[in-house]
Amino acid sequence: MTAIRQLTRNDYQQVLDMQTGIEDDYVIRLFPQLIENPAQTLYGLETEGRLAAVAGVVRMPNGNGILGRLRSDIRYQSNGHATALLQKIIADCEQNSNMHWVGAITQKSNMPAQRVLDKLGLQQADQFISLLMESPDMTLAAGAQPWQQVTGNEAKRDAIEQAVLETQRAFYPYEAYFPIPFASAVLEDDYLEQLAVFQDPNSSKMMALQEDYKGRALAQIQYFWSDLFEQDGLWAAVFDYINKSDKLLTPQVDVSPETASSMPDAFKPCFVANDDPWLIYGISI
Repeated sequence: MTAIRQLTRNDYQQVLDMQTGIEDDYVIRLFPQLIENPAQTLYGLETEGRLAAVAGVVRMPNGNGILGRLRSDIRYQSNGHATALLQKIIADCEQNSNMHWVGAITQKSNMPAQRVLDKLGLQQADQFISLLMESPDMTLAAGAQPWQQVTGNEAKRDAIEQAVLETQRAFYPYEAYFPIPFASAVLEDDYLEQLAVFQDPNSSKMMALQEDYKGRALAQIQYFWSDLFEQDGLWAAVFDYINKSDKLLTPQVDVSPETASSMPDAFKPCFVANDDPWLIYGISI
């Protein structure tokens, strides 16, 4: 007999007893911190007195939820547990009047995850490649000047909303690796205060930097046009920002596969090679 329930800190030993087959599994290792995060809920599917699968939903602004933290015990795989668990989480989201969209993000190479998402009725909506700039030491064109920094929440909000409108962007990189459907409600004052926003003085183009932590300290670059690698002033602003920081920040940016494949040779030694796109699945609820 199986049962699905929300997990608590008291379930930590059962989580530790799971055999996920993943070396240094962060979901297992960081379970106490994950369970205490008020923005997310973790669920478990229990069978034969053991946790056969765990997963959760991270609640983002404007009623958006991201499914994730999916782990299965290898002793109970191929029994439909992951699908059943995620179906329950989606059903709970549908019963929450504050939730409007639920999605999931997986890499193109992860075919098992895609099959599960297809079974759940989630539809692929977009894709992107996350580029990590491990060696931000390239030489810019002589005389390249950093873009001008925008101050004030209203000015930041206006710059971002205009950029989203101009580029007809459907998803907004609210956090590193966590894009969600764009809506102005995403741009709350507390969020905007964390962003460093820059504008090209010669055009309407803008770029924002947000510090995040996903296994390392990141300077997440938000830029919505396809000419990312042609903007010396943008990169001058990025390098100036990270050089002034007291943290060891790694620049990271989400781009289309087409933009990634057209990266100029001058940039290639700086970035970690990546040809495995992330796929965004989702459904309105």
